[in-house]
Amino acid sequence: MKLSLYTGRHTKDTPGVRLGWWLTRLVQKGEYSNVTHVEAILEEHDDGSVTIGSSSIRDGGVRMKRCTLTPEHWVIVDVPKWKASKARKWFEEHDGEPYDWRGAFASCMPFQFSERREWFCNEAVGAAVGLNSPEIFGPAQFASICASLSM
Repeated sequence: MKLSLYTGRHTKDTPGVRLGWWLTRLVQKGEYSNVTHVEAILEEHDDGSVTIGSSSIRDGGVRMKRCTLTPEHWVIVDVPKWKASKARKWFEEHDGEPYDWRGAFASCMPFQFSERREWFCNEAVGAAVGLNSPEIFGPAQFASICASLSM
């Protein structure tokens, strides 16, 4: 299964959301410190578009959607041991569940706080592929895990 890691500037978001992404980048470290969002690529289509699944601030929580990813904003990582069919089923079962603001904030802090039935991006993707305790990872840590597993 492929994952897409967002490294763009969030220019379409509101100033408050952009501030949140700036703070995320500020507290993250490592090779993937510029990653602010994670999507599972659930299906690739002949026209170059993909069906992705995640939990998104902009979309209000857990969802799947079809779109075309712009290469200059996304890093694509293939993790063969994770299965898109398993992830798709998880996203179908959790569709519409709310975004986990507090959990997303806590994933970058020295404490843990996560609401069940609320999900931030890599928490949802991690749960969808069966990762233990995905709520403890921020986007940079999750990206590093994905890149390590892709080798």
